[in-house]
Amino acid sequence: MDPPSNKGRLPLTNVSNNVNQRQCKSNVPPPLHDPLSEEQLKYAPHGSEEAFFMYRKNQRKATYGEEDFFSLLSDEVLLHILKWLPKKTLLSCGQVNRRFNRVSKDETLWYRLDLSNRTLQFDGLVEVLSRGVIVLRLAQTSIVNPTPDSNYLEFPACIKVQYLDLSMCTVSVAVLGALLANCRALVKLSLENVPLDGRICAEIAENRKLEALNLTMCSGIDATGMRLMAKALTRLHSLNVSWTSLSAEAVQELVRNLTPQIVHLNLSGCRSTLTDEKVAVLIKRCTKLVALDLSDCTPLTEVVIKTLCKARKIEYLSLSRCYNIPVTAYLNLTELKTLRFLDLFGLVSDQAIATLKNSLVDIGINKYYHSSVARPTVGTKRTSIWGLRTRD
Repeated sequence: MDPPSNKGRLPLTNVSNNVNQRQCKSNVPPPLHDPLSEEQLKYAPHGSEEAFFMYRKNQRKATYGEEDFFSLLSDEVLLHILKWLPKKTLLSCGQVNRRFNRVSKDETLWYRLDLSNRTLQFDGLVEVLSRGVIVLRLAQTSIVNPTPDSNYLEFPACIKVQYLDLSMCTVSVAVLGALLANCRALVKLSLENVPLDGRICAEIAENRKLEALNLTMCSGIDATGMRLMAKALTRLHSLNVSWTSLSAEAVQELVRNLTPQIVHLNLSGCRSTLTDEKVAVLIKRCTKLVALDLSDCTPLTEVVIKTLCKARKIEYLSLSRCYNIPVTAYLNLTELKTLRFLDLFGLVSDQAIATLKNSLVDIGINKYYHSSVARPTVGTKRTSIWGLRTRD
């Protein structure tokens, strides 16, 4: 007797049974010792096929290169891999699939970012800020205004950036005001050579944790804006307002309201507005001053030397191009016991400098050509701001 044909039905050796063996035991006939009967039993239908769940196994194996090994990795491991990639490659990874897009936007991958010397679209700036950047360098970057048909000046609600360098950045007053209106966690800020207005000064004043502020060569700072910043920024320890064309009223508001916690201060360039009396008010109020730059403040006289000798902690002093102070008055700086460096560029002859060096033995004269007060980068260092790396 020929065994029944298995045409149209796969033998049980090629199917999988997920049903509990004990539950189906009653439906299986007792084993027979006759070889022929066992062969018939092998292809015979079971008593209840509804009790079985049979499916066809995928006989095709994945060819080389088709298997997704990243699916075997956890998000933590994938995140550890992505952190070694440059930012441009990271953006490309975000377009692979939804999972890569989600992991590539993790804030730990966007802690620092350097976009200096580039042209940046407004939407690109919004996208960068939405990823939780903490250290952001935009020095000499040109930020393009948004198009009229887009959501004009819409920034993320709470920008997390703490160290922001916008030195010599080309940006409109409206965009800058909207940006700073959403920044409340700033610790150090540089707006060197960027036009300001009263609203921007008020937004800067809202960053109560601000410790360093660089406003070198900024225009548009009036007396009201200076008063707001001087009164509100009580944690400020470094301030640079050199060559900002401050009015006499603005300088008066600064020396009267500046926080006593200030340590480094640059007031150079006040050619007609900073007087001996205002310096006396400043020295009496700010007793923790360590570095003071009064270069190009031509109204100052030898009276300011006597005032400065009353300071308690000044170690660096710059009086370059203060032409109304006689050379002999600088000899009185021996009374300022804490003084270590004195800059007098463009003021006296080489012979007079040599005489001062012999008299002021413990003081280094004309050692620093440029002021570093509150500035994010000094010298040739262009990969960090305030000592923090901006590139991975």
